Amino acid sequence: MFRSRSRAKKAWKIFLILLLTGLVLFPLSAKEPLNAIAVPLTEIIKVPLTIVSLIEQTLEAGGKALQSLIDLHGKNQVLTDELARLKIEHNRLEELAAAAERYRTLFDFQQHCPYPTVVAQVIGRDPTNWHRSLVIAKGERDGVIAGMGVITPLGVVGRVLKVNRTFSVVQLILDRNNAITALVQRTRDEGIVQGVENGRAMMKYLPPLASVESGDVVVTSGLDDRFPKGMVIGIVNRVEKKTATPFKSATLTLHADFSTLEEVVVLLATTPLDGRDSECSMPHKDDGEGGA
Repeated sequence: MFRSRSRAKKAWKIFLILLLTGLVLFPLSAKEPLNAIAVPLTEIIKVPLTIVSLIEQTLEAGGKALQSLIDLHGKNQVLTDELARLKIEHNRLEELAAAAERYRTLFDFQQHCPYPTVVAQVIGRDPTNWHRSLVIAKGERDGVIAGMGVITPLGVVGRVLKVNRTFSVVQLILDRNNAITALVQRTRDEGIVQGVENGRAMMKYLPPLASVESGDVVVTSGLDDRFPKGMVIGIVNRVEKKTATPFKSATLTLHADFSTLEEVVVLLATTPLDGRDSECSMPHKDDGEGGA
């Protein structure tokens, strides 16, 4: 379409050039009748030529505008892709920073813990609520054996249940088949911490005259070979006594947050290293927090 308009415009220009040439070259006697014809004809021809020129200029401007829009769209797509890439990179760096902070906390905890330990990454979770377990990326080649205690800087997690060469299964304290000997830090009353229904934990077999109250801290008693004495388990939430038994029991809010565990610490032994204090520095969480 552009080519046909251009050809028409060129044809009219050629015609005008020939006409003007004739006017110049023709003898004076012949110029007068030619002038009588050429002047009005020139005015008539000028109109469509002007229209064609305006249309051509308009189409050319429109084409340039369209090309600019196409170029702008391409640049916008490039910027959109770059923004998406930067967001992915930002999220990756945030994950690396969060992991570095967690490992820094675990390293500091290991430095203040007198027992030999190994940090293990959580690589799996029990899809059911029956056994309540984790799979960690440490096994026999790392010195892990069945029965070892598993903790975090916040509190007791559970015990190693099964061991493979490269990974292990950890039975959580929330499991009803797992039991840990414990004592109330304030009153020194002893009992057994065990998982119950609904993913909670309870301290059972407290003495009938125990003066345990809500808010009391419960720690490991050290009477078994899995955990040394004094490691935080949780906080007493409610104390109750059923008529069918002479013992009291207490529901606990556990310190370890089991829903967000990404790394844990395995206690390779419960005997302090030479010259070290006999207690791990485990920070307490505020009352009412926990993962139970």
